[in-house]
Amino acid sequence: MARDSQHYSQAARLSAENLCAEKQDRWLFENIAFELEPGEMLHLRGANGSGKTTLLRILCGLTTADKGEVSWGGTPIHQQRNEYHTQLSYVGHTDGVKQDLSVTENLKVAAVLATGKQQKTKNLNLDPINLDQALSDMGLKTKKYTFAHDLSAGQRRRLALTRCLLNETSIWILDEPLTALDKQGVEIVENMINAHLQRNGMAIVTSHQDLNINEDRCRDLNLS
Repeated sequence: MARDSQHYSQAARLSAENLCAEKQDRWLFENIAFELEPGEMLHLRGANGSGKTTLLRILCGLTTADKGEVSWGGTPIHQQRNEYHTQLSYVGHTDGVKQDLSVTENLKVAAVLATGKQQKTKNLNLDPINLDQALSDMGLKTKKYTFAHDLSAGQRRRLALTRCLLNETSIWILDEPLTALDKQGVEIVENMINAHLQRNGMAIVTSHQDLNINEDRCRDLNLS
């Protein structure tokens, strides 16, 4: 994976305290607490309907918990929303890929959204070296100019995850990243996450499958 030896300059502890979420007059989950240090991954497990996606959205700041607080570097994320989001990459259960754009065009759009730059996509030049390296890492180098609607489901999933490599964010929150991936695709994502952790990045991942991640860096949280 690219840039293994470099470390994130803004890596900081991510913590959750007493997180609770209510749905239809019942607690979806209660009293969720953890601390995640730079270089660590939290593997979030649980049965369908246990609240995994809801918890991820709370950790992203997209949804507010009914009780509790999420903090980054000791400060609640709602008090530093812009700074926090510049260090965050979120890949949801759906890919968020534009079918009528090419692989490269999709990544340009993602870069605009990630940086908040108010400029036309055609004027945004991604670093060609980083782009080629990221596409090579994700097994998409030959698909650089392919339209997304001509990719397989697994290739679209890898395209969605490529955004994490290009955004240079220290916190990755990934909802079922292995969906639609074959054995080779799973290995690519595992290598991608391991390299991210080696750089002092953090990851929070939901998956029904086991991940081949360095056990010294991986912690489990089971909502069931």
